[in-house]
Amino acid sequence: MQPPFPCPTATWRNDTYASISPSRKELSVAGKTVIVIGGGSGIGRETALTFATAGAAHVALLGRTDTTLNETSELIKSSGKTSCSTHVADLTKSASLESAAAAVGQWHVLVLTSGYCSTPSAVPSADGEDWWKGFETNVQGTFQVARAFLPSAHPSEAAFLGVVSDVSLIPAAYLVGLSSYVASKLAQAKVFEFLAAENPTVFVATLNPGMIETDNFRRTGGKAEGLPMDTVQLPAHFLLWMASPEAAFLRGRCAWANWDVEELIAIKDQILAGLALTAGLKELPKTS
Repeated sequence: MQPPFPCPTATWRNDTYASISPSRKELSVAGKTVIVIGGGSGIGRETALTFATAGAAHVALLGRTDTTLNETSELIKSSGKTSCSTHVADLTKSASLESAAAAVGQWHVLVLTSGYCSTPSAVPSADGEDWWKGFETNVQGTFQVARAFLPSAHPSEAAFLGVVSDVSLIPAAYLVGLSSYVASKLAQAKVFEFLAAENPTVFVATLNPGMIETDNFRRTGGKAEGLPMDTVQLPAHFLLWMASPEAAFLRGRCAWANWDVEELIAIKDQILAGLALTAGLKELPKTS
């Protein structure tokens, strides 16, 4: 379909395709330990299943709800190829994350899919506790996960990936009521950029997952029937591709799951030449 947003690739994807398929041998994660935070549902669950399909030796699932984590675990174990563990943890509680990190041990891929969207409201009338929960989950949560898990990353083969929402291209006037979600997700993306700069032995990048009908999507007030929705397999499979050497040029950057990866690879030198796909002001007004 025609890209609905500014797009570096001519092709805009709404569903998975061969280049990011977990059946591609180039994307195999055989023998690797994968951690999925938020693995109990939605994008997190599909991501966990994707890495298991791609041959992960072990998938560790983190989330706040034991029931949904166990549901994902059973789906993974039914394949008979990948072991799975579940760890109930709160992103804002360092003790629970540190306990999970100790239990999992050394890891190769960590995907942070958890996030929170507060109830849409103008800033003056927003519920303060709910509004701030977006920052506690999306920003403080990223901080706590990094502190707990980076020390046990594989010394040369680790990938730390985050699901964000690259809203920097969209004017606030089109997102009225979503100040908590938009601002916290933009801040989260910047934290990941710092993690990339500060940890040169770890591949760090983020992904805008597209339009997926998750709990957060429903909290925004969005209506699936009126939007160009994407399949949940699209971001899950894109994340698998991001963990591969093919995506090395995206280190410290944010990609959209809708972008065609072969076309992205074709322009990697152009991307690496500047600040493309990073958060913040890219162009300033020029004086005469």
